[in-house]
Amino acid sequence: MGFIGDQVQRVRSLIPYGALPALARRRVDGLWQIEEYRSAQEAEMRYLLEHTERAAEIPEIARGYTEFALLRGYRRWHPGKLSRQPVTGIEWLTTKRDPERGVLLSFVHHAQYEGLFPSLARQGAAVHAVVAPEAFDPASPVQLRQHFKVAGMMPNTTLVPATIGTAGMVELLEGGAILGIASDVAGRTPVQFLGRELRGAFGAARMATQTNSPVVLVTSHQGADGNPSLQVHEPLEPGDFADPGALLAEIMRRHEPAVLAWPEAFDSPYTRLGVPAGE
Repeated sequence: MGFIGDQVQRVRSLIPYGALPALARRRVDGLWQIEEYRSAQEAEMRYLLEHTERAAEIPEIARGYTEFALLRGYRRWHPGKLSRQPVTGIEWLTTKRDPERGVLLSFVHHAQYEGLFPSLARQGAAVHAVVAPEAFDPASPVQLRQHFKVAGMMPNTTLVPATIGTAGMVELLEGGAILGIASDVAGRTPVQFLGRELRGAFGAARMATQTNSPVVLVTSHQGADGNPSLQVHEPLEPGDFADPGALLAEIMRRHEPAVLAWPEAFDSPYTRLGVPAGE
């Protein structure tokens, strides 16, 4: 996207935050008349929900999913709002944690997840967030640059490129850092999520086990006003599981309720979850 495209995107910051949902709805009114586009959005939600009790709602949820995807992009230009999501359970990352032990912070690409790290940071949780290398590429599209700008906007949040590899991440955990890693990442390990067997990434659970780092989940929830809030959950202790595979299975199981309650806010199921096991 060139200079003009960048300017168009930044105009989003001039639109009042409260007006953005209506703007997204109006745009979807037009897009929903395009059968090919509508079918593609329904396919995303079918992939996420067809094996759950919400399968019958897929056409309706697909429209909400499309609206939220647009809204997520619009809201990205209001970092002051995204970085102030209400947080409950923050004590699991602050006063109730052993500062000598690292913490593996598990999240999924749900709701306004770029605002997750600054919202936690404002509550006193300093996180090293593992991100794609594109976060550091000035040639990345403007929306992507803004996404990572929001994620790393607080001084006590450090964006860490995934290219540091397992060794670099283990070093951070062994040094007592809170290491934020997305759990909805495609890999090679069979794992169940919302009734579908997928192939998930095994590395985070393996690192937590190797370093004896508790795993703390953060989930997103829709408030009465439609805005997201965050819930920090009580830690999972790696020693309570037979192996990293069992730990990974429990991590994914515990992420399910928040996604199932608000599936419209899950970002790009095909991209995040990858190809089902056996396909």
